[in-house]
Amino acid sequence: MSSPTKQFTLNGNYTQNVFLALQKDLGNETDTGFKGYNKTFAIQRCGGAPYEIALRFAGCCLKCGPCFASDYAWVDRFQKNRRVTRISDVSRLVSDYLGIEYPKNYQSYNWLRILGGEPLLNEDYIKFLFNVLIEVSKKDSKKFNNGIIIQTNGIFVGRKKENSNLLREKLNELYQVNQNVKVCIEISIKGTNVQEFELITQSQNRSADELALFKSLFGWNLEACSSSDLFDYNIRAFYNLLEISNELPNFRPTVIAGFGVNETYLLSTSSKERITIIFKDNKPIYHPDFWSDNFKELYSKFTSYASKNFGPLFNKMPMYGIKDDVHAYPFARRALRQGAQIFKEQWYDAKYASERGKKNIPLEESFRDILGKFFYVDNRTYYSSLINWCA
Repeated sequence: MSSPTKQFTLNGNYTQNVFLALQKDLGNETDTGFKGYNKTFAIQRCGGAPYEIALRFAGCCLKCGPCFASDYAWVDRFQKNRRVTRISDVSRLVSDYLGIEYPKNYQSYNWLRILGGEPLLNEDYIKFLFNVLIEVSKKDSKKFNNGIIIQTNGIFVGRKKENSNLLREKLNELYQVNQNVKVCIEISIKGTNVQEFELITQSQNRSADELALFKSLFGWNLEACSSSDLFDYNIRAFYNLLEISNELPNFRPTVIAGFGVNETYLLSTSSKERITIIFKDNKPIYHPDFWSDNFKELYSKFTSYASKNFGPLFNKMPMYGIKDDVHAYPFARRALRQGAQIFKEQWYDAKYASERGKKNIPLEESFRDILGKFFYVDNRTYYSSLINWCA
């Protein structure tokens, strides 16, 4: 096993810097320790029995305030996380995958989900990931139900055409070795305008040391990218991937609004909880009043495309809300504390606001405007939609 990342010395040779967050079968996100976390591929509780197979990459080019994976995603933190390991051996991952037994009483697991951190962080991440996917698809794709979901912010894919061309090449390689495997890449959109993007991702609050570390580890200059550039890459990634999907029958892209209002409200308006980041005019981020022209265009093109490919749910855009069900997801407590610390007065939590006598009824009523444009459903329904389209 590779040594923990915190022991690495930086030599500028980023071509060997592919980092994973190690897992254990049916492990919990809240545990940032190392004991028992020694697998690359592992069974994770998602979508109900028989659950999913997951692979987690570490490191990210963004620093989203409500991110529950910040300990193994943020570049100024992840090297201290003992679950994070640098890896270059594809055979290690294939061995871990083959070591997973089929679920009892089921023909397969629900799907294979690739998440982070950021799994499409640079060329090396893309090549490594798809070399792994090609090998496990050669060996046994039925175990993951022939369905792969890759979750990304799309920044690297949208940044340069050659980056999406690399992805096209690797998706085609996968298709050539196993035409039964379907791949869906989900792009998490971070806001509806540049100012929201800045707010969510803290893109204007990165230290020079942090940006230098990122370049040393991952080989591209994040410092040269303005918030406007990054937001443009975030949006453009969908169009680049949509172009690829026109050529490859095994591939579909999708988008999801990253964060927004809290998930328990999105699942049920009877929830008394209301959590959001206030953008301006006493309204939450993603409120339709503040959509930029390029987000409006994205929304229109995406919903038209997605409703035809993934079903009627996608007449709206899916939203990955602020995770607040602390009973189902204990790790959400830490993410909520983190959000409150970062956003301060712009962070609204109805529970604590009520206790302080500062309940904001107009803000809470504006949550309904979010529901008019976005949806959130249980993981099984949502992820199944992403892999069950007809090629």
